[in-house]
Amino acid sequence: MAAHQEPCEICERLAQCRAGTHPGLIAELDTGYAVLGDSQQFRGYCLLLAKAPVTELDELAPTERLRLLEEMSQLAEAVRRATGAHKINYEALGNLVHHLHWHIFPRRLTDTDPTAPVWGQMHPAGSPAAAACRFDPQRDAGLKRDIAGALRAVRAGAGVGARSERATTGGVRTA
Repeated sequence: MAAHQEPCEICERLAQCRAGTHPGLIAELDTGYAVLGDSQQFRGYCLLLAKAPVTELDELAPTERLRLLEEMSQLAEAVRRATGAHKINYEALGNLVHHLHWHIFPRRLTDTDPTAPVWGQMHPAGSPAAAACRFDPQRDAGLKRDIAGALRAVRAGAGVGARSERATTGGVRTA
């Protein structure tokens, strides 16, 4: 079985989230942190970084596992609402980084190949096209704000109180 890695890229990002310094931080949830992805080739691409340093979903206690899945679904719904996506792709791979995290990709009919997996469509690392799609805190501030607002609305509709979510606006935590 894959073991949690040291150093761990996700643990480093979690530390940034806890400190309020992660530029893509959307919200802190009970089980993880919602952040915008490093690439915005698929506008609105987010991740849910699990707080628990586990490599597999089945390593979580059943109640925590269900809560993580619920929060991942809420983030996906918020991304769909905020971006108008036609479809959402959900992935939890962990082949490179052995720390549980979810990828939430909004898909549009206008994608280069809307029926193909995203990974084969990503611009090559280091290319000018990849650089143009890289997350930009200024350019993507409105997108981050829209997803955070949609997430608050989704969670309010699910009866989740303000104590279990601390969303961010411009890097400032709000209750």
